[in-house]
Amino acid sequence: MPAAQTTTPIADWLLSQLREALDLTSRAAVRRLNPTFWQPRPGSPFHDELANTEVDVHGAPWGPQEPKMAFEMAQLSMLAVEDYLTGIRKLLEPPFPPPVPKLGSAALCRSALESAGFAFWLMDPQLTVRQRVARTYLVLWDEHRTAVKNATNLKAVPGIAQAQADLDTLVTRIDDLGLARATKPPRSVAGETLPSKTDRVTALLAGKVNGGHEIVYSRYSAVAHGEMTGILSRRLAGSWTITPRQLTQNVELAVVAFGQLQRRLCLGGMGSAPDEVANRLWEHNVGRRLLDVRRRLA
Repeated sequence: MPAAQTTTPIADWLLSQLREALDLTSRAAVRRLNPTFWQPRPGSPFHDELANTEVDVHGAPWGPQEPKMAFEMAQLSMLAVEDYLTGIRKLLEPPFPPPVPKLGSAALCRSALESAGFAFWLMDPQLTVRQRVARTYLVLWDEHRTAVKNATNLKAVPGIAQAQADLDTLVTRIDDLGLARATKPPRSVAGETLPSKTDRVTALLAGKVNGGHEIVYSRYSAVAHGEMTGILSRRLAGSWTITPRQLTQNVELAVVAFGQLQRRLCLGGMGSAPDEVANRLWEHNVGRRLLDVRRRLA
């Protein structure tokens, strides 16, 4: 029976398990937003970056400000992931009916994957401080260029001037840091190039979702963009009601996105240990609920 239009004990139980999994994950994500979590452990890769020895073209040391910018970008991404998790949870609140939205949780799941995938790419513990700072400025450079383009398309003269001034300031900063820029596609900063969103999500899900990452992401992206292939993928057996399996898949992928990101952050130096007890407890409690749901759906 479709979970969205029934109040049978089985459907109520399934929805309650998904809500509990999301509640546990949202609470864990909120804890990860605590400022103390973002103070790297002594001796960790992230901590070492705060005492880096890089100097700019004028011979002045970079200092901790540059690597901290990357940490702050990752923290903002975690904030977004938590918000999307909360959004999915809101869509599953009783009473039922009315039906569970058919496309909303898929669109939010896609956004959670993208935000987590970006931070996952940025906070790779194997990067040098130079590579991480280069990736940070590469993202800012790309977004500032987009702001100039958007303002130009709108023919907003004051907006164009401000966007161009912001871009010029950023480019000057990149050059002052001694990070070489390549202006011809693929644009790069210190040899770092921007991977596609699909590639970032693929890396995020590797080892957690068996194959087909690009296909998974493509379907969710199509839903978010209102493409016919995405909308039609939600229609099964002649019904426009979201199925329990689809709903569970949405929740699972959003939860995995958070789990992979928090594990990488802890591994690199955030939190109290590379494998925190809190991580294991979260994985056990959420995993047990989702496994129970999967068994009932089998």
